[in-house]
Amino acid sequence: MKCSMSNRRRNQIEVLNYNVVMREYKPETYWDGVAVDIGAREDLNLIAGDDEPYYRYKRRLFLKLFDKIDVQNKKVLEIGSGPGGNLDFLSHKGCAELAGVDVSKKMIDLSKRILGNKPVRLQKIDGHSLPFDNDYFDLVFTSTVLQHNTDSGQLQELVRNICRVSKSQVIIFERIEKKISGHATNQGRPVEYYATLFRENGFTLIKTQFLPIQVSYLLCGMIRKVFNKRYRREGQPVSKICYTLENIVLSVTRVMDKLVPSKRDLGMMVFKKNVSRS
Repeated sequence: MKCSMSNRRRNQIEVLNYNVVMREYKPETYWDGVAVDIGAREDLNLIAGDDEPYYRYKRRLFLKLFDKIDVQNKKVLEIGSGPGGNLDFLSHKGCAELAGVDVSKKMIDLSKRILGNKPVRLQKIDGHSLPFDNDYFDLVFTSTVLQHNTDSGQLQELVRNICRVSKSQVIIFERIEKKISGHATNQGRPVEYYATLFRENGFTLIKTQFLPIQVSYLLCGMIRKVFNKRYRREGQPVSKICYTLENIVLSVTRVMDKLVPSKRDLGMMVFKKNVSRS
């Protein structure tokens, strides 16, 4: 009985914390908590958010696409570098300079731990300002970061600064939906939303490509919702049954993903800076 009351009390506290987050999303505090969860994993893998079969599969597909980006001899900046997985990947690709910024100090500390002595410049930011000179970087990129900036004013300011510090190219990997949808910590937006935002800051969308993951996205998303607590924070472990079911489902959906066109979830958008004519 005592144990049952303790678990009930723990669940009540978790629900209360979740409701507070949904009402008052503070990115730095939220992602500090995710960093703690990532740092506590036994194998300290570089999955930035949820560590489950679906996201490991998604990460592999992402890296195949990410690997095609030309970073040789370029100055590259990642916005929202998290635990450093993407920076670690790029550190072997011949960048002239590599930097990462994040709103969470604990994420920065975690990435320093993971990257070790690799020549990567890391810096904490306020979430919308960037401490770099105009046109300093050849390439600036994000990976599932803008979707977590749900304050439209701060998002516009961040994009303005991204365009300011990039002298030629911006690539974003973000959650795409037909219309703006989501919740306090994550919003999917249409391609045209981002195209307009960057166009207003002197960049033109020249390419869009989606991960072939539509079937897995839908079915694993249903499993995640049904077999986990509603108030589970990103980064926290999923239930054992969720983990098992995702593995079973993915054995089939990996094949189906190749057959079903995808225009939602993770999309890559490549922007090129407009050349001013004198």
